[in-house]
Amino acid sequence: MRISGRVIKKKLYAGTKSEHEGLVLVTAEGEFKLQRKGGNPFWDETIAKLEGKEIEAEGSLRETRFIMSRWNALS
Repeated sequence: MRISGRVIKKKLYAGTKSEHEGLVLVTAEGEFKLQRKGGNPFWDETIAKLEGKEIEAEGSLRETRFIMSRWNALS
């Protein structure tokens, strides 16, 4: 699956034991928590470098998570 949007940081799972700051891809279809295939599901420095950028990514959608296998920064 290919998807594009802007990467932002926001609080995820507020009010739960899993609450944390995470990176989200905001798209025309909605918001998806970003995870890199094989990466840490809570924080990934590689993805953190994409914060504030528009990207196009390939990967798989699992509920509200988009697990990226590759991506390209557009801006």
